[in-house]
Parts: sequence; C-alpha cells; structure tokens
Amino acid sequence: MSIVVGLAPGQDNRAAVELGIVLARTYRRRIVATAVDSAAFPMAPVHFERQYEKSFRTVAEAALDEARALIPSDIESECVLHSSRSSRRGLLEMCEKTDAYRLVVGPSSEGKPGKIALGSVSNGLLHSARLPVALAPAGFRASEGARLERITAAYSGSSTSADLILGAAMVSAQSDVPFRIASFAPRSRVVASANVPFDMESKVVDEWTKVVQRDTDKILCSIEQLHIKPGETDVVVGTGADWAAALTAVEWKHPEVMMLGSSGLGALKRVSLGSHAMRILQHSPVPVVVVPRRAKADYIRQETV
Repeated sequence: MSIVVGLAPGQDNRAAVELGIVLARTYRRRIVATAVDSAAFPMAPVHFERQYEKSFRTVAEAALDEARALIPSDIESECVLHSSRSSRRGLLEMCEKTDAYRLVVGPSSEGKPGKIALGSVSNGLLHSARLPVALAPAGFRASEGARLERITAAYSGSSTSADLILGAAMVSAQSDVPFRIASFAPRSRVVASANVPFDMESKVVDEWTKVVQRDTDKILCSIEQLHIKPGETDVVVGTGADWAAALTAVEWKHPEVMMLGSSGLGALKRVSLGSHAMRILQHSPVPVVVVPRRAKADYIRQETV
C-alpha cells in the first residue's frame, strides 16, 4: 500500500510532501509522489497545443524533481507523471493503481500560513474520494525522522463520528501512535452576552466531557482487539469565543493529525460557512485527515478487520 502525494505543478508542494513523509514513516508505507498531466489546451489553435503541453510537462517534471530532493532515503518512493483528463481524476486513478492507504494534498496557493485552504482539486477529492484524504496546512514542516506524535479524532456525537473514532483507534493501535478524542464548541453569542459566570461554564464543559467519555467508551470497549478499558482514552473538549479559540484551547503536538468525518461537509461546493466540520477544518492548527462519505464503509472495514 502507498501514500499518494498530489503535486501541483508550478506551486509550492513542500507542505504536502513533508506531510506525506511523516505519514509514510509512521504507517510504514511507500510514497508515490504524483503530478498529473492534464495539459489539453482547449482554447488554443492546434499548432499551439504541443508547445503548451511541452511547457506544462517541463513544469510538472520540475515539481517531481523537487519532491525527489525532499524525500529521505529511508522511505521507499516513486515519482510519477500521470496523464489523465483532470488532476482530480488522475490522483484517484493513481490511488487505485497503487492501492493507496492515504491521499495527501497541499493547500491552495491562497492559503494562509499554518491554515488549511481548499482549492478546486482538494474540494473535489473530499466529495469523491474512496479513501481518507490528508490536508496539509500552508507552510507545514516536520523535523528529520519525524513520526506522528498523536492521532486526534474529532467527535460530534453523530453516528459518522462514532465510526470515525473506531477507525482512528484501530489506526492508532496498528501504528503504535497515541490516540485521543476531541470535541469542539465555540461559546454561543447568547451565553457570551448573558455574562454566564466562568465557573458555571466550566461545569457545562466538564459535564460534556463526561458525556463524550461515556459515549466513546461504549464504542471503543466493544472491540476486543483494541484492549481499551473504560476511562483509558484521553478526551478533551475545546471551547472559546469562536471556532479558532475553541481549536486552540486544547494542546497539540507536532506533528499530529486530526481525523474528521465528512458528513457535516456535505457537497463542499454548496456547504454553508456555518458547517461545524468546515469550521473545524478551516481553523485546525494541525493537518486534517478527512474520511469522505464514500470512503466510510471501506475505511471502517479496512481498519477493523
């Protein structure tokens, strides 16, 4: 199985490659760095097409060379220029061809440092991929020899997040990476404007933490191979004045990934900015691994067999 890293010709791909390296080392997989050649120039006269395609290939080969220079010798790797009708289709074809375990993509060129920014390709992948998609924040870097320090699963109380927790716990156990569960909620404007005392708010957070712990204990303790007893799983709840504050209210390691189910993401082209999942993704201080709805059944089955 492989870690497919999608390269965007002509853009800075280091964040995606660095995240791919960390995942490959942690999960003991090989890297397949892929640049997709979809350079059919529909608007140009025929005699300009070859010139455009040649120029595009030169840029794509440069992206592959940059990836080769970044990938360390302790990780098996392959750098491929794959021809397809579109970048999204090409990456999914390579994932199928190489039996990919994860697909890694970087931020759009408009991404702010430290934040995840979806572009047209990553947006489409989250809607159509049949495997988990890892999203690297802009500027992501990892130290030499780094492995994941922890896997955090985001829990909302839904059946989708329950399945996600089960799968993430299995990934953690198989890769020997610490695991925890996190839930996030900004303080509502009503609570903020009502000047609710801090000690009362703390009691609400404590109570919700207990609920999350109780619910997730039921999920995890039902799987014998996990060897988890009630109360053993680390559970944290992040709250704050807004989503950014809620996400930074909990402690994060480096490198760490947060796993997120996509039921709340819906069809991303039509998603409202109020979507909880989208808010978490936009404000996450660490890379996010999204399990798209189409990938859910295969993912859970893969991680629990």
